[in-house]
Amino acid sequence: MKVLVIILNKDNAEGLERCLKSLKEQTYKDFDVLVLDGNSKDNSKEVAEKYGVKFKVQERLGGTGFARIEGCKIALKEGYDVVIWGDSENVYDRTYVEEMVRALKDCDVVGGVSILEGSFLDHAFAWYHAIHLIVPNLHKKHVPGNNKAEKTWIYEKVMYPPSVRAEDYGFSLLLLKNGLKVRFGLANAKVLVSLPKNFRDVLKWQKARAKGVAQALRYVGFKPYDVLAWSTLVLFIPLLSFNLSSLASYLAILLSSSTLIHIKSKRFIKRFKWRYFVAPLVGLLIHSLYSILALIYYVRWSNERTP
Repeated sequence: MKVLVIILNKDNAEGLERCLKSLKEQTYKDFDVLVLDGNSKDNSKEVAEKYGVKFKVQERLGGTGFARIEGCKIALKEGYDVVIWGDSENVYDRTYVEEMVRALKDCDVVGGVSILEGSFLDHAFAWYHAIHLIVPNLHKKHVPGNNKAEKTWIYEKVMYPPSVRAEDYGFSLLLLKNGLKVRFGLANAKVLVSLPKNFRDVLKWQKARAKGVAQALRYVGFKPYDVLAWSTLVLFIPLLSFNLSSLASYLAILLSSSTLIHIKSKRFIKRFKWRYFVAPLVGLLIHSLYSILALIYYVRWSNERTP
């Protein structure tokens, strides 16, 4: 199989250095690397040149969805059989590409195993990167975009939606809508990923995700049922505030769910800390709040096809 690893990057030369170094040290050698760049102002291009990989500035800026569309077209034009998607924040285990290629012998789309370092925010959102491994059978319909491999024949039928973020979510919806017989699977391919380092950047990330989700839903033509479900996590709190016993019961359920997710996330965190058992609850509530924002965007763009 002819394999292309596409790394999305913007103003992250330091991370790109670590990323490309880890790709250079792969046990599997027969693959090419393309850094698809969002018009970085740092020395990202020089880093790519140092490692002898292809570097291209996106033709259409403004979001990862546009980058993926361009990456799909490049892969098809240049005759690649497989695309492995990644970000410059990623540091890959030495057998990552080998494990992805091995899994693709029996599948068309595979997801790997995301590992986070161990900060409070890592504990809060580890489930987000590993949701396809935590929720039973979810990987048969969806795997996260920065840790997946796909056979390029799919792009002849379905392309990623044009959105600022959450394009992997929209892509999975398009596969469902078009009824493509795509075989999903899992690979024992480990990658160290990272999250924003402070709450301000987390909120910026979540705002972009909310906008991207709304764009993807409008583009695909799906009703926002799952976004509405996420929104209820927060919406139930004021609705139940008139009854303290009901509110207390609901909060207890949320805390129990957070603890369960904390336990299930243990293998995806390098320096796991039991004392951060409440962290997933923080992550879930933030995710829920910004799902409400996604609903607002969706309604605002109700008369538009592609906002």
